[in-house]
Amino acid sequence: MLILRLDQAIQLLNACHNLKETLAIRYMVLNGLSPMEIATARIEHLDPIECILFLPRRHWKRNCIANIDPETVKIQAIYSADRKKGPLLRSRRTRGHLVKWALWALVKRVALRTTIPNREKVSPLILKRTFAREWLKSGGSVASLQKQFSHKHLWSTAHYLRFIMDDVRHNHVKFMRRIKHEQKTKSVRLVS
Repeated sequence: MLILRLDQAIQLLNACHNLKETLAIRYMVLNGLSPMEIATARIEHLDPIECILFLPRRHWKRNCIANIDPETVKIQAIYSADRKKGPLLRSRRTRGHLVKWALWALVKRVALRTTIPNREKVSPLILKRTFAREWLKSGGSVASLQKQFSHKHLWSTAHYLRFIMDDVRHNHVKFMRRIKHEQKTKSVRLVS
């Protein structure tokens, strides 16, 4: 299962050529928003002072509030300088909301410009998994991740824990190898 490392996510952000690409990737990588949430978000829902994006749900019962980093808010202000209302990210053709598949295509297009291994498999879902792993690695709780992703049940969020378990396993094996190596060198020193 493909999950981007943090340096690969930064490489993906650096591969963006325009403001729309930069915003879409930043909203997905840094905030864990899904393409549907980004596609339906409106400028009126963005609070630049508090750096939050309020996402009213049409199909779900709960609303969602996403904390957004100030840099993303600045880029959004530049992108939508001429507009006070309307879609957060606009479609070039219709001047309305971007559709979900257009965001998938945008992520694929940006990923192909990078040197990330398996870059043809990078999708918004991979970016969401990357966000979840980084959230949990930095000490965030599964319950707060559940609220961030607006999952109804905790078990639907708990499967993201397996992504950090691979890191724990890898670090454990690496640590044990180092200990064994140190023990061998100590025994060699004692013998000689």
